[in-house]
Amino acid sequence: MRKVLVTGDFEVGDKIFPSGFELVHIRCPSSEREILAVLPDVQDYILGGPEYLSARFLDIASRLENLVVMGTGITSFVDLEYATKKGIRVANTPDMNIHAVAEFTLAMLTVCLANVFESVERVKEGTGWIQTPRPSLANLSVGLVGMGAIGCEIAHQLHTKGCTRMQYWSRSKKTDLEDSLGLQYNTLAQMVSSVDVLCVHLKGCADTWNLIDEGMLKSASPKLKILNMSSPKIICPTALKDFLQDNSDAFCFIDGYYNEWVDNKGQYDDPYSLQSLPSKNLVVTSHLAALERETVNRIFVQATTRVLEFNTFLK
Repeated sequence: MRKVLVTGDFEVGDKIFPSGFELVHIRCPSSEREILAVLPDVQDYILGGPEYLSARFLDIASRLENLVVMGTGITSFVDLEYATKKGIRVANTPDMNIHAVAEFTLAMLTVCLANVFESVERVKEGTGWIQTPRPSLANLSVGLVGMGAIGCEIAHQLHTKGCTRMQYWSRSKKTDLEDSLGLQYNTLAQMVSSVDVLCVHLKGCADTWNLIDEGMLKSASPKLKILNMSSPKIICPTALKDFLQDNSDAFCFIDGYYNEWVDNKGQYDDPYSLQSLPSKNLVVTSHLAALERETVNRIFVQATTRVLEFNTFLK
């Protein structure tokens, strides 16, 4: 009997795995202990929860053979180098969350342009009743950092809404999109210094950490809106804090944080001193962008298929 661990706040359903598999589903893990208690006997693991599989976790998972991350960014959830060293087969479910993340990004962009976060806080405190008209998406100058599948989808959706002033930076030029969507390629520094909104959809890795640094943000508009749906580490936290503190009309939305899950101790124990900033300047959420119900269901089916394929390979 193979033990398969599934984490994540979604329905698993009956008879997902054939006979010969024992399923353990930790739906909303609230502590590392919940996962560590079952890890020593787990051979297959579908990671759809908030946990990060560090070297310590992987050492405890002494029988683990197959690991599938529900999403694209493996390194955000797994010490991939150490897992590979231990001979664990690791896979992901790429390009299945494109529409969900694009939809969430544009929704959050509209919310931040309308000062919704500040309005909620001011109404609750009784300190103000914001009525400032928001700009249209069509009239924005938007910069896209990274033009993978998600960045391309956002560009398409903005184009359909009438947005004609879009720039992008990517490792490779997208000449077909430049022609069809009116996109303009620019250097990252020049783009950051010239747009109203910066959308970050770039793979997080050692090569991209601190890519957006103090020098770039110093040249940015004092009203710049940043939406980072990728690794927080792409933006230097010290530079981001200084930029937001120095520019009261600037804003950053991050879907994730530099310290996550159990390592996140909240605003009163934040080594980066970012979470103490008011919501008119900074909002952080817990990796919500891809969590559209039908998308999660499809991703889970794909993750299950990968686990079964791994086991077929073993035979």
